[in-house]
Amino acid sequence: MHQIWTILGGLILFAMWMFEVDWRWIAAGGVALLAWTFNTMVHARNQADTAFSSVEVMLNKRYDLIPNLVDTVQRYVEHETRVLEEVTTLRARAMSGRLSPDATVALDSQMGKALTQLLATAEAYPELKANEGFLDLQRGLNEVEEQISAARRAYNASVKMYNDAVAMLPTNLIALLLRWNSREYFELPEGHGERPDVMARFRSHQA
Repeated sequence: MHQIWTILGGLILFAMWMFEVDWRWIAAGGVALLAWTFNTMVHARNQADTAFSSVEVMLNKRYDLIPNLVDTVQRYVEHETRVLEEVTTLRARAMSGRLSPDATVALDSQMGKALTQLLATAEAYPELKANEGFLDLQRGLNEVEEQISAARRAYNASVKMYNDAVAMLPTNLIALLLRWNSREYFELPEGHGERPDVMARFRSHQA
């Protein structure tokens, strides 16, 4: 929509030039159009940044639950230390400093898979599955995942608007000038929601 208004503004300036309107009016219109186009790009970028901040808040709530979750699972599991180490390592990487949106998307994909495997280990350990502390943590994590999902949808909508502005004429000229690139969508991790065959891995450890 913004691109249409920008193109329309350009056509109006062209018509003014054709009808030999005072060049000062044309120059003023050109500056106003350029400023409006620039502000459109900045607005789209800021909107994506704001939506990403909401995603970060939800991700941090998830990361706050992970230490207690790992400690609880660690008391019961005997063979799934690799999954525990992977979740701990990914959390440490996420908390090490501010990541770019694209890096956060990639890390979230890894974390989603690792957490799915970690929670699925409860199927192999009945005492863990019945532990009240574990159940509370699992419920809390499920609530956070729903909040992350809602924040992810809002972020992707903002990213679509921003990516359209980066790719489409004439706002893409501003993006090229400022070296602003398109962003990755925050997609669900591949296989999200699918339970890995934990019992098969459990039996392989016993063999």
